[in-house]
Amino acid sequence: MVNPFRSEADAYRIALGTALGIGVCLALGALVAPAAGYGAAAGLVAAALAFVVVRARERPVSLHEAELASHPDHVGRRILVLADEPLLGAVLRDELVHRGHAELVVVAPVLPSRAHYWADDIDAEASEARRRLEATLAWARENGFEAEGDVDDADPLTALEDGLRRFGADEVVVALHPRESPHWLERGLLEEARRQLDAPVTAVFVDPEGGRVEVEPELTAA
Repeated sequence: MVNPFRSEADAYRIALGTALGIGVCLALGALVAPAAGYGAAAGLVAAALAFVVVRARERPVSLHEAELASHPDHVGRRILVLADEPLLGAVLRDELVHRGHAELVVVAPVLPSRAHYWADDIDAEASEARRRLEATLAWARENGFEAEGDVDDADPLTALEDGLRRFGADEVVVALHPRESPHWLERGLLEEARRQLDAPVTAVFVDPEGGRVEVEPELTAA
């Protein structure tokens, strides 16, 4: 069975829409006529069924399929960086240098608030993602890495898939918010990436305000 909810944002939006729909049905039944309420409820059920059918036909996120995509221009070692936070610090530089010479490809997903995601108003967050990308590319080049990248307007998991399809990667580095305050769109991201990908996935928790970087020890290179 295909889960029609692609993300927590999906579930939030559907729950809110369902609550509003039920409220409308009850109001129509009370203020107009019971038949009006029943008719509205039938329409709500039909819309929900149509949503499930459409979503079932959509292609789910497939990181492994994206990982296997052919990249004939891919020469040398490539690390795909999913930048939910800008990279920084000598600790991370040294960690990446241990991997040997590598090109960094940076994907910066837009990370809207719940309210902006629901309202499809992400202009401010898109500007923030561009700033995050530019800061990460500047850090990479200052530390001797070849680097390129782009902003992706999808959620982090889909942005990772997009990056793998466009660029390919021998390793994935996910630069995340601090452990104690992850962005709501990041929940489950690492677990799903590690479940689907053959390439190693290194988690980097970045605290720009404190200037701290924590590299998850389980997947660091020896």
